[in-house]
Amino acid sequence: MDLMPSPEEEQIIDTARALLSKELPVDYLRWEKGAAAAPDRALLSAFAELGWIALGLPEDAGGFGFGATEEMLLFREAGRALVTPMLMAAVIAARLAAARGDAESVAALVSGERKVGLTISADGGEPHYVIEGDGADHVLLVAGNRVALLPAGNFGERAPVAGVDGAVTLERATLNEDGAALSADGEAARPLLRHLSLLIAATLVGAAEAVRDLTVAHASERSQFGQKIGSFQAVSHPCADMAVRCEAALSQAKLAAIALRDGSEDAGFQVQAARIVAIDAAIANASAAIQLHGGMGFAAEYPIHFYLKRAHLLDQVGGAAASQLDAFFALDAL
Repeated sequence: MDLMPSPEEEQIIDTARALLSKELPVDYLRWEKGAAAAPDRALLSAFAELGWIALGLPEDAGGFGFGATEEMLLFREAGRALVTPMLMAAVIAARLAAARGDAESVAALVSGERKVGLTISADGGEPHYVIEGDGADHVLLVAGNRVALLPAGNFGERAPVAGVDGAVTLERATLNEDGAALSADGEAARPLLRHLSLLIAATLVGAAEAVRDLTVAHASERSQFGQKIGSFQAVSHPCADMAVRCEAALSQAKLAAIALRDGSEDAGFQVQAARIVAIDAAIANASAAIQLHGGMGFAAEYPIHFYLKRAHLLDQVGGAAASQLDAFFALDAL
């Protein structure tokens, strides 16, 4: 099996990386005016114009006909730049609308006309926590074996919450399901949940790689006792561990994307494995990076903590690591 990107995929990677590195440098000043005014939210329409939301949709559904592999590589770059989860929510919402034959909603979503927030739900269903609901037209509900796209107005009694990830908005809300909604349950929701897990895994791979690169650069520049700190085993060995985690997570994400693209029987298993390996890599790498940067790493002005917080946030979407492991071993649920 060839896990190397094709020329077309390389072009997607290069285009995304060039745009995101220029427009969305990871710096605490990016969120100085608050998460609701972050520039990545302002760029959602530009992302839509580039075809990022429609990338993996079939052409007959209004998309560009690429597959899960291309979307995985795109969201790997989005993870490096800490792009708002609204992009991920829009991609899954468009897939849901296409599956339900709602061409009007698909067109509005892939054009960026409609913005989509995302939920984290408690085990009992209430309360719901809405990620990036401020300014969203719809909210993607992910709860158990259900995926639904609901008007943002259906989430009432909203109260801002000081979440761990200050780079996004978070609100506690109650849900009123009266009115129109697009929904998929049980077997119908399984492809959407798998695709969401793949995009989360890809995002976390990008985050793990970003903190690895920041740490290696720091170790190559910082001197102590007359030599670069990267020459010390106490620094070089953890950096090597970070690189190994990244390679394992990326390889598994690629394998999962191919399995999902080809409709393999083990696609659910591979996607679940990709998510588990990626969350471990993202959290372990960010934690090690903070330590290896010393006092700089613990400063709020340095960006590594954003990656750690984003990893913990995405871990909660659709169930945290413990529930992902339960699903991984419950093969009949895959």
